[in-house]
Formats: sequence, C-alpha cells, structure tokens
Amino acid sequence: MYNAGMEKNLNDYPSGEALPLENEPSEEIDLLAADEPSAGDEVSLGDELSFDDTFQKEHIGLSRRRALILVAALVLLVAVITVIALLLPKPTGLPKFSEVMTSNHGAYLHPEYGSVDWVEIVNPTDADIDLSGYGFTNDLKHHHFRYRFPEGTILKPGEYLVLYCTGGTEQSDSDPFCTGFNLSASGEMLFLVTPMKVEADELAVPELESDTSYARTDSGTFVVTQFPTPNGANRFE
Repeated sequence: MYNAGMEKNLNDYPSGEALPLENEPSEEIDLLAADEPSAGDEVSLGDELSFDDTFQKEHIGLSRRRALILVAALVLLVAVITVIALLLPKPTGLPKFSEVMTSNHGAYLHPEYGSVDWVEIVNPTDADIDLSGYGFTNDLKHHHFRYRFPEGTILKPGEYLVLYCTGGTEQSDSDPFCTGFNLSASGEMLFLVTPMKVEADELAVPELESDTSYARTDSGTFVVTQFPTPNGANRFE
C-alpha cells in the first residue's frame, strides 16, 4: 500500500546521490554462518574421508620406501661379503684327491674286506698335513663329515692314504680308515672338507667300468686308467 507520508521530494537529494532504500540489508556478512551448511544441505562422505585417505597413502608410501631401503642394504651387505671372501687368502697346504675306484671286482683286494671301493688321498705339498677332524663325503649338502679322519692322522709330503668305502658298520668300527658308506659306480661328487667346513678338494667322478680308476695326472687333471695303484704313484700305461 502506498504511504503518502513517506513520500519525499526528489529535489531534497543532490544530483547523482543514490536514494536510500528502506530495510536495506547489512553489509556485514557472517562468514561462519555462510560456511555452515543448512539443515537441508547434504555433507559429502568423500570430504570426511579425504584426510584419512591422504594419511593412508602417505603411510603406504613411507612403508614402500623403507622396504626399498632394506632391500638395498641387504644387496649391499651381500656384495661386501662376496668381495671380502674373494680377497681373503685361500687356504694352503690342503690334501687332494689322487685316485678313485668305484667298481672294484678284483683289481685290488683288501686283506680283510676283499674287493671294496676306495679313494686315495695325497699330500701334494712340502709340509706335513694334519688331517685330524677333516671330513670326506659324497653328500655335502646334508653331511659335511659323513666320514671324519681320526685324530692324529698326519700325511707326510708326497704320502698317500687310502679310504676303504664299505657300508658295513662292523668294518668301519674295526678300521679307522673305513668310511662306512659305499660309492656309486654310475658316478657322483666327492668332497674333502676341513674341520671348519671349508672345501679342501672336490672331484666329479664319472661312471667307471669295473676295475678301472679315475686318477690325477701330473698336471692336476683326472683321466680314466686301467692301471689302478692304491697307495702309490698313479700309472696310465
């Protein structure tokens, strides 16, 4: 409804001045009220979880970095150990395999055991070798000392020692150089091991025919020979 009493003369206001409006809203804005959602507004679940998601991602990233650092440290440790092992001086004065017979049908008869397989060890150095605590085995993975040399076993320079490979426990008890296990005529790996479980020598023995041996030559290689010589210098013809 028009109120005549509220009418004002337009001439009362200078030219260009804005006319005042009744019930003009306040220029002050309540920022906090503006940020607050109204009763009808919906709050996004993603907004509430955004902080947790960020924290989880940062935690996962940190765990991955730690894992990579650990792997790198282990690789470095293995590399250092390998380099040290290569730089360490190799043991000297070690016994060596000299000759092996894995299918003895009469080429060599032991006075007590008869036709048994045998392994010959030699001292190729210029000094005595104390074999006390050394091991001989054909199963290095599980038994470093399947046979252990008796205490006080001394091998003079150039001297040979024969081990008799029989599976009888009574025989192994009666002879300190009886191994207590047989060898395979079809071929196998043989190992000499120091008391500290360091390989002194290893030999890949091939399949051998009856009454032939696998013997070391002067150059250190092995060949098959039909002239077995246990406890003596090897012959090849």
